Amino acid sequence: MERMEGKSLSTGLAKGVAVVVGYELQRTITLPDPDLSESISRASVSVECDRMDDALERSKRDLQDLEVLASDQPSIAEAVELVSAHATMAGEIASLVKHRISNDLVGVEEALDSVICQTVSRLTKIDSDYLRERETDVRDIGQRMMRHLLGLTPTNLADLPQNAIIVARELAPSDAIALANSGIAGIVTQAGGTLGHTAIIARSLEIPAVSGISAVTQRITGGMTLLVDGEAGIVTAEPSEDQLSLFEARIEEANRLSDANDAKNTGPCHTLDGTEITLYGNVGLSADVDQVLRRGMAGVGLFRTEFLYLQSKQRPDTETQRRLYAQMSKRLDDRPLVIRTFDLGGDKLPPFLSLDDNVDPSSLSLRGLRFSLAEKHLLRSQLNAIVQVAQEADVRIMFPMVIGGHDFAQAIAMVEEVIEELNALKRPQIGAMIETPAALFCLDEILELADFVAVGTNDLTQYLLAADRELSAENEQVTAMHPAVLRAIHQVVIAAKRWDCPVCVCGEEAGDPELAELLIGLGIQELSVSPSRAAVLWAAIGQIDVTTASVLAQRAQMCRSPHEVCKLLSLESRQELFHEPSNRSPHSVGTCS
Repeated sequence: MERMEGKSLSTGLAKGVAVVVGYELQRTITLPDPDLSESISRASVSVECDRMDDALERSKRDLQDLEVLASDQPSIAEAVELVSAHATMAGEIASLVKHRISNDLVGVEEALDSVICQTVSRLTKIDSDYLRERETDVRDIGQRMMRHLLGLTPTNLADLPQNAIIVARELAPSDAIALANSGIAGIVTQAGGTLGHTAIIARSLEIPAVSGISAVTQRITGGMTLLVDGEAGIVTAEPSEDQLSLFEARIEEANRLSDANDAKNTGPCHTLDGTEITLYGNVGLSADVDQVLRRGMAGVGLFRTEFLYLQSKQRPDTETQRRLYAQMSKRLDDRPLVIRTFDLGGDKLPPFLSLDDNVDPSSLSLRGLRFSLAEKHLLRSQLNAIVQVAQEADVRIMFPMVIGGHDFAQAIAMVEEVIEELNALKRPQIGAMIETPAALFCLDEILELADFVAVGTNDLTQYLLAADRELSAENEQVTAMHPAVLRAIHQVVIAAKRWDCPVCVCGEEAGDPELAELLIGLGIQELSVSPSRAAVLWAAIGQIDVTTASVLAQRAQMCRSPHEVCKLLSLESRQELFHEPSNRSPHSVGTCS
């Protein structure tokens, strides 16, 4: 038996048999040693370029097949956009490869490998969580074209055993799509982040997935029995009979609770003493709306629109966006849809902007709303689409990374201009994301203008604690449980009460029951979390006493470190503070557990 700890990409529990793959599902591709390669003659250039064109066409046909598969699978329908982006990227890579063949007189395999390696190297140096993880897309495309160049045959997914758990160094995004109908039980990888397409697709399919396990393809061999705990990020290989029995019991209980919670969880949930807490869902793909509805959540509290832009070679037009927003709002019926305008800038630039010579270079260092205001045409197009849909549905606008009253007022003025241009009768509610230290010092001027505000704990934690969001993911000091972050959130709550302005916390950590208790104790009554966390959070909130939570939140702000906060929330501390009975169980899932 071996217990391996990683990080959760997708929650849930899975028991199955390991299917270990190399670099990817299709086969590990080993290229000849570059030092042993020979130059080609000028006369061979056209032949090598033709081979590249042939591999490109075959790859595009593969992607067309995947597009059909994704379109037929409602839970990952948005992956069609990924496939389309891969097809575009494949054409661009092929052009670079042919240029390398012609200039350097090298064979197509060496040229392709060189282009992929250089592109990946550039992406890994970019200070952007999202774009760093796009290196997986580039390698995915490169591997696909290389397979066709070398004449390798893909693995038949129909040969996978029942309850297969895929184990790989890294799972390519297109392979994740291909697995949609294969019936796999789980995914275990060495590399891959929570913002990657594989993680997103796994969550949409509700497949438990764990990443960050070193040397995973050496430590796990094919045929092993695996237990995947997507909640805790733990994988157990060859468990004992007792471990297996306990895990199977956990799966049965989780399934029972999930079915029961999905059936009863509708509308607001309530704390033990009857305080109403509204749970919204965070979504990044329109297909995620189905999970929001199935989990009985009150609506979408945060729709991150970055995916519409970051994979697009061309500027998304107004009509395309309008159709998407209209489709989502229609499925939500009378539930609200809060659309956060694109959060771009810095190194987080979509292809159509990074290649545009007309973009003002001075704006490229900006983030959030300030970048949006520098890209007025792009923002106006998005606002036009939102305002149109808002005439018939409860659609709200939320601006990211608001700095203060000045930039927020400019954004609101643009909304008003769009309303006037469209002769629209209804003005959608307009909110601000509080996620920068600057906003904390300008709360009153923001709240004077806002219909609502949302605290983005992900970025607020990063900026308050001077941390790299991705690299600090495993650092227990960089968390919204830090006293400084809790004090900042409390400051927002106090100011919002003065202006009678609703406050929602929409960072992913809000899905943690222990943090949720502190947030409720601080006065937060709206939470927006990943739909996969809804059932756990619903049950936990039902056991929270607001008076107790308020005392804990007050004491937590007096702590000096996240460790002290966690200690405060422990069962022993609770018993000392409130004389609680010793048979009370602490939350089963939480930051401090």
